[in-house]
Amino acid sequence: MKKSTRALLGLVLLDAIILIGAWYMVAQTKSGAWNSNDPAASIEMISTGAGALVGFSSVILLLAFVMHRRAGN
Repeated sequence: MKKSTRALLGLVLLDAIILIGAWYMVAQTKSGAWNSNDPAASIEMISTGAGALVGFSSVILLLAFVMHRRAGN
């Protein structure tokens, strides 16, 4: 497997893990399994944090993908 393919696969898997985790936390908050004073604010915080993590990891891994492609890997 090429290094660029591994970087791209890592991007997809890492983003999927973050999104599944965010979905789980939102589902727990909505169902009431996790107590919160303001569920809407908690869900907003979870979504904002997950979006930032997905964005950051996507940028880093896409840069790695491009660098490996330029190097011929």
